[in-house]
Amino acid sequence: MKNLDKYINDNYKLSLDEAFGYWIHNGIWYGDESLTFEETKEVFFLTLKKLLDDNKVVLCPPITLKNAPVRNQYNKKGVLEWVVVWDIQNEEIIQYMRDAFPKNVSDENDGKVYDFWFSEDCPQIGWVDQKTGEIVS
Repeated sequence: MKNLDKYINDNYKLSLDEAFGYWIHNGIWYGDESLTFEETKEVFFLTLKKLLDDNKVVLCPPITLKNAPVRNQYNKKGVLEWVVVWDIQNEEIIQYMRDAFPKNVSDENDGKVYDFWFSEDCPQIGWVDQKTGEIVS
């Protein structure tokens, strides 16, 4: 596998500059013909991790995890947001995403991948407005 740092950094910047407020697959999935599908998935997972670590996004737990630990989200003005944030370590979130991502698929156009993005197994993303602290989804 190639060094993916450049792709992760490019995808991170692109996600923040052009995909704020988009669904998780439209906002973070990075298409580059020079990458294999496995490399593309890795860029997705590592970009998502970086966005989580830098507090640029939050994730709501997947619907299928009915008793997932959550916390209420407050904006910078101290007002409670409607978003319920998945309250586990970012590494655990990424591991969940790796485990839940469809298996035995060879490209992003496989129906299993498409279905995953809209399934109850996929967490919903909230984008953190860096000026107001409000969550946009």
